[in-house]
Amino acid sequence: MPTFRKFAFPDAGTADKALKDLQPLDFAVPLGELDGLVCVDILFQDTCPEDLAAFVVWPDPVGVHTFLGWDEQYTKDYQEFATPQSK
Repeated sequence: MPTFRKFAFPDAGTADKALKDLQPLDFAVPLGELDGLVCVDILFQDTCPEDLAAFVVWPDPVGVHTFLGWDEQYTKDYQEFATPQSK
């Protein structure tokens, strides 16, 4: 099942290295630098790869960017997975 996640990387090098292995049908939208972090939204064709999970962030729904039609899924996941530590 496709999954929409938001990511914050400490720097561009870390982001580039982490994102180089995205699958051809995954869609990444670079948001630029926010609060000193390199932020990227990704719509995965499947689930989020484990190696990227450490960079997932949970801003209040839906934030600066969303993928059309994915607001509801993000909000549901936010309510299920977001913790005070991940916001």
